[in-house]
Amino acid sequence: MGRPGPGVYGGGAWHAGWAHGGYWAARPWTYGWYGTAPLAWGVAGMASAAAITSAVDAAAAQQSTFVVVPQTGVQLNYASVKAIEPDGVAFSWSSGTTSQSAFSSCRQGALNGVAATAANAHVLNAACVVAYGAGS
Repeated sequence: MGRPGPGVYGGGAWHAGWAHGGYWAARPWTYGWYGTAPLAWGVAGMASAAAITSAVDAAAAQQSTFVVVPQTGVQLNYASVKAIEPDGVAFSWSSGTTSQSAFSSCRQGALNGVAATAANAHVLNAACVVAYGAGS
């Protein structure tokens, strides 16, 4: 699947093509396999793919690139999410005034090569849904 236009990945910026659920179709990588990995991470209470998808769609409709990760005060910049096949993801997020970037494995639950803490697992789950979830 190709990108529908320059800047659709965005590199952290919002793109007009993402309105009305368009973000999901604009991803230039394989998607749809993610959903069972968080169970293997041993962290209960992860947000559902449907909840994260809905949050991304609502943010895109408001021309925002950030979604609040459920059960946290962390904001994921969904426009920064980049799938790195076969199961990796790079993304950025912020908590208060602190911004961070990470490379993670969506199958292993590793954040920058280290097993994600329970708090970071929620952020990683959201990034993996954005990268590899089925979307809307």
